[in-house]
Amino acid sequence: MIDDKFKLKDKSDADLHAWLVANKPGSDEYIAGIKETMRRVAIIEELIERSEDPVRHREFIAVGIAILVLAVAIIAIVINYQ
Repeated sequence: MIDDKFKLKDKSDADLHAWLVANKPGSDEYIAGIKETMRRVAIIEELIERSEDPVRHREFIAVGIAILVLAVAIIAIVINYQ
């Protein structure tokens, strides 16, 4: 667990941005602000990935059906020309 000695988790995004601007790059405060920003971005990315899972599932089903239809069409054409 990340030590939140600067209480950055409680800050809004705007307050966190102001925190970063107010501190010198490379300082402990600045690094803590960057880490908190990265943590928030990771949370958002995880939420996006979770929301895309059902879409991926439907896409795989659609691709499977398309391959099945294509196989049936090829078989039908081969049978008709024999």
